[in-house]
Amino acid sequence: MQSRLNPPKALVFGGTGSVGEHVLRGLARANVPTAFTWNQSRERAHALASELSMRPVQVDLSDAAATRAALRVLREEGFVPSLFIHCAGVNQGASLADITDEKWSKAMAVNCQSAFIACQELAPAMAQAGEGHFVLVGALDRTQSAPSPVHFAASQGALSAMAMALAKELGPKGVRINVVALGLLESGLSREVGEKLVSDYKGFSALRRLGRPEEAAKAILWLALENTYMNGKVLPVNGGI
Repeated sequence: MQSRLNPPKALVFGGTGSVGEHVLRGLARANVPTAFTWNQSRERAHALASELSMRPVQVDLSDAAATRAALRVLREEGFVPSLFIHCAGVNQGASLADITDEKWSKAMAVNCQSAFIACQELAPAMAQAGEGHFVLVGALDRTQSAPSPVHFAASQGALSAMAMALAKELGPKGVRINVVALGLLESGLSREVGEKLVSDYKGFSALRRLGRPEEAAKAILWLALENTYMNGKVLPVNGGI
């Protein structure tokens, strides 16, 4: 079926993060019209939007109603993406006893629920066109046993399980959904882990180092722009853990 969404447009959740910024730059190099979300980094968001000629959208992804509203505003403006990349994430470190209901809810909302909302809101147009791709960026906790706060790990497991289920539902309509499971990086959420975990990670990594955000972005962009057959899978990008 010929896609009605050509040329492709992209929407990135979490465009001002270390990985998200490199994803935006890659999309700009590929000349893909792009919108991206931001929440607190106003100055950075507007600088990127100006430099890369992209549409910034302020939204708190922990707020389901606000997330849906932002997506509907884009749709009303005629911005209908065939590529969605979820780079947003929070990791409020805490032991089991210290995880509050608020911390649990925020981790699930930002790390998983916001991706679900995007899939629910964007999939109908992709399915009608017969083409589309969701790339959800998570962490290695779903497939590897690195220590992590339980609420963060639970959100990552939910993200991967959701992708596998949605791939079965949306695949027959030409829509792909995959997860990139990142290991520890030199920036972003990885800066919040302790020095011992970083040292242990380097020791167990086949490459003996942390990843770089631009390396993560390359894998994400390959899935978004080049992949045509992988579906419902988790692609580990972790240096060989």
